[in-house]
Amino acid sequence: MTTRRADYPCVLPGDPTWIHDARYVQDILNSLAAAAAIAHDHGDPEKYVLPHLPYQVAADTLGQIRSDMPPARPGVLFLMPLPAFQLEALWQALDVLRRAQDADADTDQVLDLVHDYATHCLLPPRSIDDVVTDTERILAVPSLDTPAVRTVATTLLLKGEHDDGFRSPRDELLDTWRAAGIKP
Repeated sequence: MTTRRADYPCVLPGDPTWIHDARYVQDILNSLAAAAAIAHDHGDPEKYVLPHLPYQVAADTLGQIRSDMPPARPGVLFLMPLPAFQLEALWQALDVLRRAQDADADTDQVLDLVHDYATHCLLPPRSIDDVVTDTERILAVPSLDTPAVRTVATTLLLKGEHDDGFRSPRDELLDTWRAAGIKP
C-alpha cells in the first residue's frame, strides 16, 4: 500500500537498480519542467498542466535519491529523509503522466513531449505506459508506508536491536519489494 505522508525517513533497498535504471524518468521530468517554464513565459501557464516547479522538484528529487544512494549492497536497508513536498511533487507529476496515459485532452502537450522523448531519445524506445509504470515503481519505494516500514525505520533510527521484532518486519518489507519487481 502506498500513501502520501508527512516527512518521515524513507526506507530504501540496498540495490539501487530500482532508481538508477530509471534515469530516463528524471530526464523526462526535466524536459517537462523546461517546457512548462517556456510555456509560462509565453503566456500559456497551463499548457503542460502543472507549472514548471513541481516537475523540477520531482526531477531533482529523483536525482537526489540517485546520487545519495550508496554503492549496491543487496539485502541492506538504507534510511533517507525526504520532505513531504518532494514526494508530493513526484505524486503530482505521476498524476499528470497518468492523465496523459488516459488521453485526457488537457494533457495533449504532455503526451506529445513524453512520446517524442521516450520514442526518439531512448534505446530501447518506451511508451507512455512504460513511463507511468516505471514512475509508479520508483515512487512506490519511498512512499511505502506500512507498519513494517515504520518498525524498520524506527529501529534503524534508534539503532535498536536487530532481533525478531526487527527481522520479521524487515523480511516483510523485502518481500513487498520483491513482489513489486524491485530487487532489495
